[in-house]
Amino acid sequence: MKDRVNLARKQFDSYVEAIEGFDGQQLKNIEIKRNHSYRVADLAVILASKLGLNETEVYLSFLIGLYHDIGRFKQLKDYNTFSDAKSVDHAAFGIDVLKNGNFFDNLDEDQVNLIYLAIQQHNKLGLPNQLNDKQRLLAQIIRDADKLDILRVITDYYSNPKATPNHTLTWEMPKGNTVSPDVSKQILKGSLVSKEKVVNELDIKVMQLSWVYDLNYRPSFELMMERRYLEKIYNSMPKNDTVIEIFRKVKVFVENKFIA
Repeated sequence: MKDRVNLARKQFDSYVEAIEGFDGQQLKNIEIKRNHSYRVADLAVILASKLGLNETEVYLSFLIGLYHDIGRFKQLKDYNTFSDAKSVDHAAFGIDVLKNGNFFDNLDEDQVNLIYLAIQQHNKLGLPNQLNDKQRLLAQIIRDADKLDILRVITDYYSNPKATPNHTLTWEMPKGNTVSPDVSKQILKGSLVSKEKVVNELDIKVMQLSWVYDLNYRPSFELMMERRYLEKIYNSMPKNDTVIEIFRKVKVFVENKFIA
């Protein structure tokens, strides 16, 4: 498996480095996404291994993690943004990139289709009901791994008061001192907060707290708690009754996951 992993990394790097014409800030954003892809791939391997998957399934999990955001690079090139709302669905865009390249020569058609499906679904609010067990397994692993690394990145940012403002993380939205009513309603009823409801930076943080409702596996919860991501988000938020209630709600949910 090690040789196949190294080959995939080389193919990924070759693709990224072949895209030219980026300016200084864009190059920084490219490196952010490249490093994110590496880390998500490694997290996917950790989760797949902890779940007892076989070597082929672990390798597919690695590939899905490595390539889940490959559409981001061409998205930045063509549209100068990572915002899907302002450009294209980066998951679907990435599948087009993969279909037009030679990334999976050592896999059969069924394995490639599993990769495409997991990538297609990694950024959606929820998964379709009609997935079979293998499709759902790989789709859920990438969704967990992706969220865990985004939580790592954003909590590092939130925890550093001297950090340079990063519009990629704050979506160029106003800070906001109160949680929007629709956002509050969604998370307090135990639902994922949809991006469409978010109108300020505080809403973004509440949306990130709501991701606990979409984590799928005990190892994912263990990593999240071990690294104290929820507390770091909460510590960066203004304290009011709504924020305190939201944090208590998600903490109780996570604690109950460990009791079950």
